[in-house]
Amino acid sequence: MQQFRYVRHQKKIESILEFLCRRFPYQDGPGWTQAIESGVITLDGQPTRPQARLENGQTIGYERERASEPPIDRSFRILYQDPSLLVVEKNGNIPIVESGRYYKNTLIEVLKEELGFEKLFQVHRLDKETSGVLVVAKSASVATVLGDQFAAGSPHKIYQAVLVGEMATEEVFVDQPIGKVKPLDEGTVRVRQVIDPQGKPSQSRFRRIKAQGGLSLVEVELMTGRTHQIRVHAEWLGLPVLGDKLYGQKDERFLALYKGEAEPEFPPFGRIDRQLLHASRLNFNHPVTGEPVAFESPCAPFFAPYPAVAPLFAAEENPTEA
Repeated sequence: MQQFRYVRHQKKIESILEFLCRRFPYQDGPGWTQAIESGVITLDGQPTRPQARLENGQTIGYERERASEPPIDRSFRILYQDPSLLVVEKNGNIPIVESGRYYKNTLIEVLKEELGFEKLFQVHRLDKETSGVLVVAKSASVATVLGDQFAAGSPHKIYQAVLVGEMATEEVFVDQPIGKVKPLDEGTVRVRQVIDPQGKPSQSRFRRIKAQGGLSLVEVELMTGRTHQIRVHAEWLGLPVLGDKLYGQKDERFLALYKGEAEPEFPPFGRIDRQLLHASRLNFNHPVTGEPVAFESPCAPFFAPYPAVAPLFAAEENPTEA
C-alpha cells in the first residue's frame, strides 16, 4: 500500500476527493470516487467517503497493483545543507514526489536513500522535466514555514528556458490569468492549464539572452507561481518551451508521448527528451534564522548537450585588434 501524510494546501479545507483530484489529476473525479467507495483509498487506515474533510497529519492510503516504474536519472548535487533544510540541484528526468506512474522513483526517495534520511518534506514543486534549484525541508515544521512563504509568493524565482522561435524584443511582460482546462470530452488532457479570463492572476517577465537558429535562450522572472505558468505563458506568446510534450502540442500528441507510443522528436531540432526549462535562481528567507538566502544553478550543463541548442551557449568570437 502507498501511504502519504496530508499537509493542508494554502490553509484551504478540502475533502479527500478534492485533494485527490487536485494532487493527482491524471484520474478524474468519478475515477477517484470509485476508488474511495471501493475501499482502495483509506484514511488513517480506515474506509472513508468522498466528502470526508481532511485534517493536517492524516494518513491517506492507496492500495493498488504497482506497475513497473519508468526509469529515472538518480543524479543530483547538494548546493547547501544545514540541520533544517537541503538545497538540491535537480536533473530533468525525475519527479520530486510520488505522482502518476512513479512511486519510489522520486527525488525525495532517492535523497532519503542516498543521504540516509528517514523523512524529507517537499516544500515547492518543479515538474519532472524541469531541472534546477529545489529546497527540501528536513522536518514538517520547517516545511510549514517555507510552504507559507511560497504560498504568499515571497520567494524570488528566476528560470531559464529555450523557446521555439526567435524572440523579437529584448523583454516581454506577460499578464495573463491561468486556469484549469475545461474538459470537452473523455479525451481532454486534464492536467493542461490554459489562459482563462476567469483564472488566477499570473505574471511572468521574459528577457531574451540570445536568439538564433530558430530558438531563443531566455530568462524568466515569476511574479506569481501558478501551475505550469512559464509553459502556459510561453505557449501564449507563440514561443513554446523546446521539448515540452504538453504545451505547443495537440492532446493526441501528448498522450502518445506520455504512453511511449511516439518518440520525442521536435523537428527540425531533433530528439529532445525533456522540456528545456531550468530553475536557475531561488531567493527566500531561512525558516529558522529569518535571514535572506540565495542559490544559483547554471542551465548550460543541462541544455548545451543537445546539438540544436549548443550554439546558444557558444562564446561570441571577439575580433582581434590590428
